[in-house]
Amino acid sequence: MHALLEASAIINIHREGALLVPTLRSLALAKARAAQAGYTVEVIALADNANEETLAIAEGFGDLIDRIIPAEFGDLGASREFGITQASHDWVFLHDGDDLFSSNWYLKFFEMAARGEIDERTVYHTALFARFGNEQNVRQMIDSWDTRFHPLFLASEWYYSNKSVLNRKLFDQIPMPYNNKRTGIGNEDWTWSCHTIHKEIRHSYLPETICFYRVKPALTSLGLTPGMIHGPSPLFDPDSIMQIEIRRAERADKPLAFCDTITRKGEPVQGDGLPADWFWNEVDIQGEFESIITDYRALPFGQLRVELPNLHYNVAAATQHMMRDMDERPKIFIFASAKNLRAADKVIELMLGAAASYNDYSHQPVLVIDEDDLVLSDFGLMGRFGAKVICAQHVERYFKIEEWYLNRLMMRPIVQYHGAILIDLGSDIFNRLFTEFHRVLLENFSHTIGILPDTTLDTLSPTLHNIAKNSSFATAHAGKPYRVFAQPELAKSLAATQSWPLAEIPEGLRDAYEQMTRLRYRTINGSASFDLATLLDAPRLRKRRQLPMHHRVAQRLNTKVESDTDVALSTISHNRTRFFLYQSQGTWVTPDWYEEAHNFLRNNDHIWLVPPQISLSLLDSGEYRARWHNYSEPHLVFSSWYDQLISGETPPMLVLTRERLASAPPTTPQDLAEQLFEYSLRAGKLVSACNETVAIAMPQAKGGLQ
Repeated sequence: MHALLEASAIINIHREGALLVPTLRSLALAKARAAQAGYTVEVIALADNANEETLAIAEGFGDLIDRIIPAEFGDLGASREFGITQASHDWVFLHDGDDLFSSNWYLKFFEMAARGEIDERTVYHTALFARFGNEQNVRQMIDSWDTRFHPLFLASEWYYSNKSVLNRKLFDQIPMPYNNKRTGIGNEDWTWSCHTIHKEIRHSYLPETICFYRVKPALTSLGLTPGMIHGPSPLFDPDSIMQIEIRRAERADKPLAFCDTITRKGEPVQGDGLPADWFWNEVDIQGEFESIITDYRALPFGQLRVELPNLHYNVAAATQHMMRDMDERPKIFIFASAKNLRAADKVIELMLGAAASYNDYSHQPVLVIDEDDLVLSDFGLMGRFGAKVICAQHVERYFKIEEWYLNRLMMRPIVQYHGAILIDLGSDIFNRLFTEFHRVLLENFSHTIGILPDTTLDTLSPTLHNIAKNSSFATAHAGKPYRVFAQPELAKSLAATQSWPLAEIPEGLRDAYEQMTRLRYRTINGSASFDLATLLDAPRLRKRRQLPMHHRVAQRLNTKVESDTDVALSTISHNRTRFFLYQSQGTWVTPDWYEEAHNFLRNNDHIWLVPPQISLSLLDSGEYRARWHNYSEPHLVFSSWYDQLISGETPPMLVLTRERLASAPPTTPQDLAEQLFEYSLRAGKLVSACNETVAIAMPQAKGGLQ
């Protein structure tokens, strides 16, 4: 049989449950229409950590699904990539387990292939992308070869889903990226479209086809997970950006209506129109499978428009502006707000000089600044320090970038240089980016540090305010640290009240800063400088004695940390009643639990141990496993903690006790599990959970806090 009379379809299923039913019914109709015309579609369900309900539903569609392949990737990109290798045919349709497709989706592809209109170096999408559920709108696909489309739009806007049909040879040339919720690098279809367009692979669409995309809450949808961003791509390298413009200038079919390098600033260009009759026909057909789709019919006539994706030419121009003059060296990004710094001009030069000379001039400094009234000479700073300058207010105002675009756009040059050094001087722009993308900024760079230049504690200081907010996000993330450097006396003061990873500003930087601020007018030719390596290598101050995970117990409870290793032992007392808290490093529980557990023990004399009822343990893959514990036989629960630890799983270990478990405090989670197991075997040592509390094992940076 001719190859283009056959194709495979990969359906990624996870825990869709009943939502899988309308998807499979929709694809069964599309497969039947193709079969009536003499075409064959092999359907494979790739069950990635699928639950029993989802598997049972898939098994019930034996007439549609040819094979069900189990997998345990826990990642959409990885499971999709593996599914493609299992296909029997080169041309592969990609599906998710909760979306529906127009009944002509398969047939339209085969009909175009029969006419010789299908190209191996083109990815084909549906003509329309119709969202239903939490959103209700219809987006018209734009061809990447359309003269209105600019590849640099992809810096801050998503255009092409991986729900498409393509030749799997493309994945041999350009592998599918993976998602990583911990590091914040994801949106695998966004990243892959950047990679493919860089390789001059076309993204087009099959006419009069529709993907009905189910919009779910962000907590249940990886594509809508807050704080995720698409990864680095050669598409945004300076040389690539130049080649894009050369190719666009050489195109014979460029439009005459506007100049493609000089455009009017303003709102993004949008195109729209009323949906065609074929759209409404499919609404009725797919509405038989999923009734929510028929909600389109409830909209007043004319309200539903078929919209082009935003064609924001200012984004393309701003991306060119920010990436220009970036050389091939790794980067040191310095974030500053002129209005927040004393002697901002000289302090910025001081930091740029240290960054330029770092490691024998191996890195290029990049200054990202809220310039305020400070006028910077980007030419002068490039000449003196080899520095690239990105002025945030200039980007926002000159290029008229809206707020949603701005954060992602400002992140693009940072993400592009994975592994860079990030130094924040308590700036507004870094705080703005860190608030949304703290996982990205912590986990993907060699150093992420904040320098608090204040000499004394000033609660109204904007730099202190920004650094405090950043530190709270970093603490909640519980991954790689956001290190904070401060003047010695201020650092000691903060260490007594805060749980930040604090370090003292090295003497060389203190002296240089003193010259640049207090003594700046006493000499004409100052030569203040410092060694950046001594700053990055400065030791962390000793952590204050406090409860693990930095959670405060109610003020009416007195606490004292007795030992703080991989397992912390603390005493909690109130009205001469003292209990003992054992908590492994990285274990999080709601702060209210401490007081509730204390009261529970105080009011129930027959109970000796109080752990949380529910635990979320962390697997090596980064996924979580939830367990509800039955403490009628507590030794079985505590022995399971030990089994999890030796198998590479990290359980959250937390218990409040009436007395010490042993004479010597445990120093490792394994020690704690053994002590709890042995203690629970003693006669009369009853264990009971306090409410339906959840304890969570939070991810930890390798090697602990730095």
